[in-house]
Amino acid sequence: MRPDEVKRIVRENIDKTVSIIYFDGTTQDLLVHTVDDEGFVCDLMSEMSEPPRYAYWVRFTDVREAHPSST
Repeated sequence: MRPDEVKRIVRENIDKTVSIIYFDGTTQDLLVHTVDDEGFVCDLMSEMSEPPRYAYWVRFTDVREAHPSST
């Protein structure tokens, strides 16, 4: 996917879970919080409990594929 396609999918899924595949093949289910022009702030769904433990920023250009998650 092109970075603009990743951006569109992530932007459409704010406050929802997105499955991300990085260029190294790593896959993560992420809860999207906010999106800017370069990337997005998210939390790992597997680490979510009460309030998020920590959030981090992912650059669109580091993502090979993004899909709305079924979880």
